Order: sequence, then structure tokens, then C-alpha cells
Amino acid sequence: MEEKTRKVGSKFSSDDADEIFNKLDKIDSNESKKSNKNLESQMKDVSELLNEAKSSPDDKAVELFKKVLVIMPDNVDAYVGIADIYKKQGNVGGEIDILKKAVLNVEGSSKSDLMKRLKEIS
Repeated sequence: MEEKTRKVGSKFSSDDADEIFNKLDKIDSNESKKSNKNLESQMKDVSELLNEAKSSPDDKAVELFKKVLVIMPDNVDAYVGIADIYKKQGNVGGEIDILKKAVLNVEGSSKSDLMKRLKEIS
């Protein structure tokens, strides 16, 4: 790791300042680890919710897919899951609404697929 050049004020010795900065670096590092664990936990939650939704009755599945979207608003599988349920139920308005939300929140090639599906039913 590259050594940082740090300014030291007149009230601290270089050693005292290094000790303080090293503690701050350690705190930053721990926060980064917590953030990564949080992300991993969220990904696991999303995966579990998606799996449960796929094997649930329609009403409960929609609820679970929506929980996924609260955690991860760009999750294509959740949008498609809800849209598929609405299509199966003949709820064209609901399908259009959820696809519009998906197009606003999703990027990449998935967005193109969602736009194509939206055009086909509009």
C-alpha cells in the first residue's frame, strides 16, 4: 500500500499524528467491510425472496417481488415476475404500469427487452 503524506500540526508529534491517522484508516477499513457484508446480506435476502416468490401463489408472489424492488429497485426478475402475473391475470393496466416502472429503473440490454414487451402490449 502506498504511504500517505500527511501534514502534522504544531500540537502533535509526527508519531502521535501517525497513530491517530492509522486509527482513522482502520475505522474506514472496518466501515468498508461492514458495507460489503451489508451488500452480501441484501443480495442473499433478494435471492431468497425471489425464490420464494417464484413458488408462491400470485398475490403473495407480487408482494414478495415488491419487497425485492424495495431492496433493489433495478431488479429485472422482480419486474418481469410481477408483469407475468398481471399478464396471466389479464390485468393489462397493471402489466403496463409495472413495465413502465421497470423501464425507468433498469439499464442495459434488459431495458431494451422491457421496452419491447411494453410496446407489444400498448
